[in-house]
Amino acid sequence: MKQAAVIIGAGIGGLSAARALKRHGWSVVVLEQSPGLPASGTMLGMWPAALEALGRLGVMEASRRTDGWAHIAAANTSTRLWTPSGRTLLTVPGGAELHLVSRPALLAALAQDVDITFSTHVLESGQISDADLVVGADGTFSRTRQEIFGARFAARPLGAVAWRGTVQASVPEYGETWAPGALFGITPAGPQSTNWYASLRSGQTFAGPHLPHLQRYFGSWHQGVRHLLDQIDEDTILHHGLFETPKLASLFRGRTVLVGDAAHAMAPFLGRGACEAIIDGATLGQCVALAPSVEAGLAAYNKARRKRTQRLVLSSRLMGQFAMLDTGAAPRNAVMAAAGSIARIITPKPPGRP
Repeated sequence: MKQAAVIIGAGIGGLSAARALKRHGWSVVVLEQSPGLPASGTMLGMWPAALEALGRLGVMEASRRTDGWAHIAAANTSTRLWTPSGRTLLTVPGGAELHLVSRPALLAALAQDVDITFSTHVLESGQISDADLVVGADGTFSRTRQEIFGARFAARPLGAVAWRGTVQASVPEYGETWAPGALFGITPAGPQSTNWYASLRSGQTFAGPHLPHLQRYFGSWHQGVRHLLDQIDEDTILHHGLFETPKLASLFRGRTVLVGDAAHAMAPFLGRGACEAIIDGATLGQCVALAPSVEAGLAAYNKARRKRTQRLVLSSRLMGQFAMLDTGAAPRNAVMAAAGSIARIITPKPPGRP
């Protein structure tokens, strides 16, 4: 008889786990309280390990040539670090190809051939008690995490908020602008579209409309930021507070295991959340398939993923704190500018270039 898994949540981590388990012969059902998969969302950068995991999940190159996926050549990926006045502190040359996918396109690819029951609350489902494995993939504010580890493991606020979105326009340069208590980022999203994100140190979220807030805090910054702000459509702005998951001693208890943001919600400053959720799902399926028992498989998954993802949670938080420094911003900028000057001096020049 096939082993059966119930997955709570049809996000990136949950659907990745569902595909992985199905490919290893499990019977899988995904329970999702929303009425359907989201139709909107920004572009997500896929790191090499996440692309490799997508291959193992059966999301192959053919899928990645459909709408919603983009590839940007290495020559076009150089980025800058600016101050709000427009002074360049650092230029990072291109060198790595960028693979991008919109959240809806990624979820649609992962959901292919997966049994999803929408508009379902887990407590109203009788399928949990009969499952050999329960996967908590219910996001940052995971009820599964709190039920198995207690209320003290609820997601904790980081004292910052973020806005993000995509504009249907290209920009001359990509990069981030750092200021005390705030930052603004501009990244590629395709040939004629651009991702943007902004963060502000604040203990509360802001009510819409959001474009006036963005203009208030960032409208006096350099021309690159002002040009981007002029392209934003109010209806496309996403806004939320930033949270992270407290450090867990284990990612599983009994036959229940956590993946994605339920296991390791992190600040967005490293751009790794979606990638790590994909890797979680692929790793979980492989570990359970190769182990002599579900318990042994969950222990192997925990060993492979817990410490690594917890380091990323810490690194993401520290990166945001470093970017939005109050005290110490001036010496930090001086060091970054000096590092950029040294890099320009020692970088070999192509033949024929001065």
